Amino acid sequence: MDLIDALAYSFKNLTKRSLRSWLTIIGLVIGVIAIVVILSISEGFNRDINTQMSAFGADMMFVYPISSISDVASGGSFSFLQSSGKLYQKDVDDIANIPGVKDVARAMFGRVSLSFKDKNISAMVYPMDSKAFEMYGTYIEVESGRYYKENEKNVAFFGYKAATDMFGKDKVEVGSVVQMNGKNYRVVGIAKEIGGMAGSNDDLNIYIPFEDGRKLFEGQILPDEVGLIYVQADEGFNPEDIKSTIERKLASNHRVKLDKLDFSVITSAQIMEIVGTILFAVQLVLGAVTLIASVVGAIGIANTMFMNVLERIKEIGILKAVGARQGDILFLFLMESVIIGLAGGIIGLVLGYLVLIGLQDAFGVPVFLRQRIIAFVFIFSVGVGLLAGLLPAWRAAKMDPVEALMYE
Repeated sequence: MDLIDALAYSFKNLTKRSLRSWLTIIGLVIGVIAIVVILSISEGFNRDINTQMSAFGADMMFVYPISSISDVASGGSFSFLQSSGKLYQKDVDDIANIPGVKDVARAMFGRVSLSFKDKNISAMVYPMDSKAFEMYGTYIEVESGRYYKENEKNVAFFGYKAATDMFGKDKVEVGSVVQMNGKNYRVVGIAKEIGGMAGSNDDLNIYIPFEDGRKLFEGQILPDEVGLIYVQADEGFNPEDIKSTIERKLASNHRVKLDKLDFSVITSAQIMEIVGTILFAVQLVLGAVTLIASVVGAIGIANTMFMNVLERIKEIGILKAVGARQGDILFLFLMESVIIGLAGGIIGLVLGYLVLIGLQDAFGVPVFLRQRIIAFVFIFSVGVGLLAGLLPAWRAAKMDPVEALMYE
């Protein structure tokens, strides 16, 4: 029996039992949709983070007055940093003198009462040195206006969403005046939208000069205190070596042992590792859900094929009586299960793609449907069909033709 005849025969038998076939296909479709959505979102997040980190710079590192990286990841206000540890201007000066350090910038962050026109809200503000914008590379770019300059006072640079969304219909523009804790700040620039997973929060940032921040948070910090420190490694120097030098120097300044640091030095590579670990954990959980859906689909195919064998015992006997071999019978029934699997894969892929478009448009979820995901879907769906149909097909092939012909 050639392939064309086998296909025609299989399609004919599946269409005779169309309701059962479609119910079986739907079970597999659910599993395929889950695979497409989960893998594409994971790839999207991974690509989004890699793109933003490459724009941010692999030579960047950050010094936080917190002993645990997990505490840094949890975020918080400047008062939280204040209660966890402290960094000082001397630390900034000493880091700047370390060989291999290209540049250093000071920063802090805290919540203020922000007013614009007739609206009053509470918002996070990030006082930092103007040179930090250069250290950020292409991560923070100017949409309109400019960055504030060194030694400028009472000025602000707004993130894209901070300018467009924070005050509802009232849009902050270059030249606008906002009030922070009752003090006037003139907006000199608006940033381009960063977007993506990490950038969605950064688009809400409001930046002001570091010395303005000292005055804004006066009474909350010491005169020479610094919230956090941005460090940029020079070309040709290993960030990990610089990190070790910073830890030794600041440990001496703070009079603490290296195994009991009251601060953390975090490199871009560590951030990527942390994010990768989180994504992997999420993929494992979602992968378990996908596996369950796939098992359900496989059971559905196996059940359908077993029912097909039971209903067609006499037909199998006739096929064998007219010369069909065991291999032909096996091939026919496997062909039916493969068609079910392939149909489930195609429909699931199309529906999964539509779900991805919906998630991206409605919630801004980063997605990336790679060619290897499409290839995996087809291999997976056909493989499930083959494995689920193998035992029923083998049972049909091994039937005794005489007994099959006598079956009522």
